[in-house]
Amino acid sequence: MRPTATIMAQPPSDAAWYTTMVVMDYMQAPLVALYYLGATSFALCVLHKAKPVRPTPRRIAAFSSVALLVAYFAETIYYLSRHFADARYSPPQHAAVRCLGSMLLWIPLSSNLLGKTEFIWHPYFGAFVGQFVFETAICMFRRIALSQDDRWSNVPFSLSTFRAVASLVLLIDGFVILIKKVAEKGTKDEEQSLLGAQPTDSTAPNGNSTTEYGSIDQANSDDEDENHLDKYEKELQEQQAKRLAEQGGWIGYLKSFTVFIPYLWPKDDWKVMGCLAIRLVHLLASRALNLLVPRQLGIITNKLTMGATVMPWHDIFLWALYSWLDSYGGLGFIDSLADIYIGNSAFERITILAYNHVMSLGMDFHTSKDSGEVLKAVEQASSLNSLVELVLFDILPIWIDLFVAMYYVTHLFDVYMAFMLLFMGMTYIWIGVYATTLTQPKRRSYVEKARSESTTVNETVHNWQTVAYFNRTGHERERYRANIRATIQAGYDYYFRSMGGHAAQDYLINFGYVGCCCFAMSQIISGEKPIGSLVTFMMYWGTITGPMYVMAGGFRHISNILIDAERLLQLLTTKPSVSDREDAKDLVVKEGKVEFDGVDFAYDPRKQIIKNATLTAEGGQTVAFVGETGGGKSTMLKLLFRFYDITSGSIVIDGQDLRSVTISSLRESIGLVPQDPALFNQTIRTNIRYAKLDATDAEVEDACRAAAIHDDIISFPDGYNAKVGERGVRLSGGQLQRIAIARVLLKNPKIVMLDEATSAVDSAIEAKIQEAFQKLSKGRTTFVIAHRLSTIVDANLICVIEKGEIIERGTHNELLLNGGKYYELWTKQTTGAAQTAVASKAGSSKAASVKDEGEPLIDITPSEDQDEATATGKSDGGDGGGSVSKRK
Repeated sequence: MRPTATIMAQPPSDAAWYTTMVVMDYMQAPLVALYYLGATSFALCVLHKAKPVRPTPRRIAAFSSVALLVAYFAETIYYLSRHFADARYSPPQHAAVRCLGSMLLWIPLSSNLLGKTEFIWHPYFGAFVGQFVFETAICMFRRIALSQDDRWSNVPFSLSTFRAVASLVLLIDGFVILIKKVAEKGTKDEEQSLLGAQPTDSTAPNGNSTTEYGSIDQANSDDEDENHLDKYEKELQEQQAKRLAEQGGWIGYLKSFTVFIPYLWPKDDWKVMGCLAIRLVHLLASRALNLLVPRQLGIITNKLTMGATVMPWHDIFLWALYSWLDSYGGLGFIDSLADIYIGNSAFERITILAYNHVMSLGMDFHTSKDSGEVLKAVEQASSLNSLVELVLFDILPIWIDLFVAMYYVTHLFDVYMAFMLLFMGMTYIWIGVYATTLTQPKRRSYVEKARSESTTVNETVHNWQTVAYFNRTGHERERYRANIRATIQAGYDYYFRSMGGHAAQDYLINFGYVGCCCFAMSQIISGEKPIGSLVTFMMYWGTITGPMYVMAGGFRHISNILIDAERLLQLLTTKPSVSDREDAKDLVVKEGKVEFDGVDFAYDPRKQIIKNATLTAEGGQTVAFVGETGGGKSTMLKLLFRFYDITSGSIVIDGQDLRSVTISSLRESIGLVPQDPALFNQTIRTNIRYAKLDATDAEVEDACRAAAIHDDIISFPDGYNAKVGERGVRLSGGQLQRIAIARVLLKNPKIVMLDEATSAVDSAIEAKIQEAFQKLSKGRTTFVIAHRLSTIVDANLICVIEKGEIIERGTHNELLLNGGKYYELWTKQTTGAAQTAVASKAGSSKAASVKDEGEPLIDITPSEDQDEATATGKSDGGDGGGSVSKRK
C-alpha cells in the first residue's frame, strides 16, 4: 500500500484536535448542505416569498462564493498534481473529501448568486455562517499542526486561510443583506397607503393576473407564455396557488389530498390491501436484488480469475436465482398484477366518487359548468392514483437506491468514485431542468398549433353544409393544410430542443461511464481492487443511473399530476346547493295536495325572481301558470322539483315540507314534460323505457299510443329500434315532445308538470295529446305552463304571474270577467290569431324567438311543427325562452 501523506508534519494520531479536524473535514460540506436544503425546503413549504437583493451586496456575495469555489478547486488540483508527480504520494482523504464536497455545494450556490436577483435569504445566510465556522476552525487546526516556517509555504494551509477570509466576507455581507431586508420590510409596512393596502390579487395594466403566493409567481410577464398557456390550466394554477396560501404551504396543501386515501387503498377491501402488501414486499426485495445480482457476478468473476479449476455451481445458481427473481418473469410479474388490480380498483372508486358528486350537484352548477372540463376532471381521476404511486413506488425507491449506490460504490472502490457519480448526477439533473426550461415554451406552442389544427377540422366537418352552401371546400382545405404545416413546424422546434437535451444527457452518461470504468481499471492494475469489483460496477451501473432519469423529469411529472388532481379536488370541493338533510325521509304522496306558502326565491341575490308566492293545489286539480316570458313560471316548477331551494317560505306536499324529504323520493313522485326534451343517442324504446326501467314492450307502446306518437314510430324503417341521434336530433320538435309525454305517461307519477308541453305540435296532434292529458290528470295534481291560453281553459286554477308575483288567480271565466292581465293576454291572442291568418295568406308572417332573461340557460329551438302552429295563429313558446309569434 502507498504511504499516506498528510498536510501536517508528523501529526500525533492520538491528538484530540487532529481527530476533531478530520471529523470536521468530513462533516463540513454535508452539514452546510443539509442546512441549506432543509431551510430552503421549509421556506418553500411555508411559501416564503423571494425578495430582491441590491446589486452591490449581491455581487460581493457572488464574488466571495466564486473565490471559495476556486480555492477548493485549486486545492483539489494541487493534490492531483502531486499524485501524478509522485506515485508514492496519496492525498489525505479527509481533506480531499472536504474539497470535493464543498465544490458540490458551492457550484449551485455560486450559480444562484450570479444568476438570480431575488432570494429567500435565510438559507444562504445560514450557509454562510456554517461555512465561516468550519473554515475558520479547520484553518486554526492546520496552523497548529504546522511549524512557523512551513505555514506560508504550505499550499493547503494558504488556501484554507484564503477561504477563511472569503468566508468572513460572506458572513458580514450576508448579515448586512439580512439587516437591510428586515429594515426594508419595516419601511414598506410603514409606507403603506392610508387609503388601503394593495390587494394580493391584482390586475396588471395588460389585464394579466399578478397573483403572488409564496414561491409560486402567477404573474405572466412573458407575453409568449401568456398566449401559449391554456386558459383553464392557468386558472387551475392560480386556484392551486390560492389554496396553497390558504393551507399555509405545500404541507397543508398536500394534506388536503389525503381525503382520497380511503378510496385509493380502502382498508375494508382485503384484496387491495393484500396487493399493496405484495407491492411493498417487492419494493424492498427489488432494492436488495439490485445489489445482489451484480455482487454475485463479481464473486463468480473473482473466483474465475483466481484460477478456479471447478465450476462454482453454487455461486452460479445464486446468480441465476437472483436474476430470475429480479426479472419480470419472477417477482416483477406478481408485482405488475398487484399494481394493475390496485390501479383499476382505485380508478373505479375515484371515478364513481367524482361521477356521483357531479350528478348530486344542483342546477346552478349544471347551468354554469363547462361540460368538457367536468368530463375531463372525471376522466383524470386516475391522476391521484398516479401521484401516490409516483411518491411511494418511484420517488421513495430512488432515494433508497441513491444511498445504497453511494455506499456500495465506496465499498467497492473508494469515496472518490462516489464523488464522480455525484458530480455526474448533479450535472445530469441540471441539464434536464435547463433543457425542460428551454423546451417548455416550444411545447406550449406545439400544443396550441395542434389544438388549432383539431379545431379547424372539427369546425369544417360540423359545418359541412355551410361549406357546401358557399362552395368553400378548396378554401377550407388550404386553411387546414396551413394549420397542419404550422403544427409540423412547431413540432420540429419542440423536438429539436427536446432531443438536444436528451443527447447532452446521454453524452454525459457515456462519458461518466467511461471515466468511472477507467478509474476502476487503474485501481485493478495497481492491485488495490480485484477485477470482480469492475464487473460488479458495470452490472450495477443501470441501478446507479436509473434514479437520474426519474429525478430529471420527476418534478415536471409531479407538477402535471398535481394540476390534473387539482381539477378533481376542485370539483369535489364544490358543495351541492341542494342536498338531503341527515334526518330526511321518503316522500309519501297520497292526495297530491301542493301548497306554496310565502315563497321567495332569487338566482342572484341582486334580483328577486319569485316574490311571496302563495297558492294551494288540491289533490287531483290542474293548476296553470300563465304570463309573459320571464315572469318566473318555469322557476315555480323548478322549485317544486327542488332543482333549487327556496330563499324563504315553504313548499309542502301532503303536509311534508320538500326540504324534509329525500330528493330521490320527491323526483320519483313527479313527472315533468319539458319544453325542450333531450334524449339519449339510443333507440326510441330505450329512451321511453328510461321512465320505468322494468316496463314491458306493451306498456311502452300503450304510452306512445296515448301520446299520439305510436303511428309515427312504426312508420320508421327500424320502428321502436330506431336511434334518435344525439339529444334526439333525428326527430322533429313535435315528435320529441310527444316522446317526452309518453315517458311521463309510462312513469305514471302522482304529480305532473307540463312546461308548455304542446308548443311544438299541430292542432290535430294537440287535440289527441290534450285528451291523453285529461286521462293522465284524473286523480293527479297537474301543473301546466302555457302560452296558448286555449289549452288551459279547463284548468281548476289559473295563476297569472308577472315579475315573480301572482297578480291574478281563478278559473278561465272568472279571470275574463275580472278584465285584468289575463283578459289582456286572451284578447291579444284571439285578436292576433285573425291578424296572423291574414298575414300568412299574404306571405308576410314573421316569427321571432324571445329569450327569457329571467330564467337560466333554457335554450329552445323552433321546430318544423311550430311553423304550422304559427300559421294557425297560435302563439308558441314557453317560460325561459320559448318561441313567441311577433305581431304588429
